[in-house]
Amino acid sequence: MIKVALVRGKYLNNFEGQNYIFDKKKIAVTGFSSLFPFHKKFPFPVVKLPSLVDLGINRLMEKGIKYLTNRVLGDGQILFGLENYSRFFDIFDTADPHYFYSYQLAKLKAKNLIKKLMVTYCETIPFNNESVAKKKFIKYFTLKWADLVICHSQKSKEALIREGVDLKKIEILKLGVDLKKFKAKKRKKKNDKKNFEILFVGRLVKEKGIIDLYQAFKEIKKGKDKIKDKITLRVVGDGDLKKYLIERIKDDQLEKEVKIESRVYEKMPEVYQQADLLVVPSKTTRTWEEQYGMVLIEGMASGLPIIAYKSGGAIGENLGQGGIKIKEGDIRGLIEAIVFLIKDEKMRLKLGKMGKERAKKYFDAAKTALKLEKIYEKLIGFNL
Repeated sequence: MIKVALVRGKYLNNFEGQNYIFDKKKIAVTGFSSLFPFHKKFPFPVVKLPSLVDLGINRLMEKGIKYLTNRVLGDGQILFGLENYSRFFDIFDTADPHYFYSYQLAKLKAKNLIKKLMVTYCETIPFNNESVAKKKFIKYFTLKWADLVICHSQKSKEALIREGVDLKKIEILKLGVDLKKFKAKKRKKKNDKKNFEILFVGRLVKEKGIIDLYQAFKEIKKGKDKIKDKITLRVVGDGDLKKYLIERIKDDQLEKEVKIESRVYEKMPEVYQQADLLVVPSKTTRTWEEQYGMVLIEGMASGLPIIAYKSGGAIGENLGQGGIKIKEGDIRGLIEAIVFLIKDEKMRLKLGKMGKERAKKYFDAAKTALKLEKIYEKLIGFNL
């Protein structure tokens, strides 16, 4: 049996976690998080350790702590006591190299106190997370001592190569979703729904493009005489723009047509099944772009037609021909694409079918777990 420590700090989550379900006779996974991880329940045991990021009781305080710890320590995601577990695992599978807990593990590896260190690298912008000297040091120290670096996209791999990481240390592994949960819902007849639901899933921040989508929806509602369907916008997520959006919706008198809500991850398959169209209008900033887009994968697996901005990262790579791609920030193009799919049921069905087939082929979490199992075995050898 191979014992794996999945170290993700505050960001331990089930988006990724569903890819770490193994035959327990072969692979035993234990998650390591801060006291308040992203999700509450996981398909594996979790060790929760104190961290400076746990001190943030609101967004303003979180930003303040992040600012200070980045400049004093390089990063605030210290996991106090992580070193005490060094001898209990064969592999430490950690997240991006600029996190402090990854640095903690790299220091243990440098002292030969842990057997193998595997780093997951999600960044797609070369030389990002290097504006603070200490963070840059942490990043490259961790990459130096990592035995293997896993990328989830070709663009991440290209970024690593530009940063000087040995090609032999890099492997690409696509994250998937549980296809038994994320699946299309069969509708009994053509018009068994009262309205056409447009879905947005993600953080309510500028770079996720929610303002663009709301503006497009508002413009479509103004021309509603051209569309027979009653259309609604369902927004699932939280973030800094939530209050602003609620105020705009109220001012525009669209409270009945636009709903903002939160859902636990276990309920998300149902959310996708209730929708007719998924829109992912992510936008690029100087220091961020959509690195992977799990929402795209979930939507494709659920048989939804998808409209997305052609914005950096891995959107084009993962979506392929499974959706319609619009120039980033082109609200008029976004409107036209939405209206087109509202009116053309055959195209919606076609895109939904293509997405399902693509998810089955490339983004099946069960297949990802099997690939991970082989990666772990290769990393430590087959003689345990």
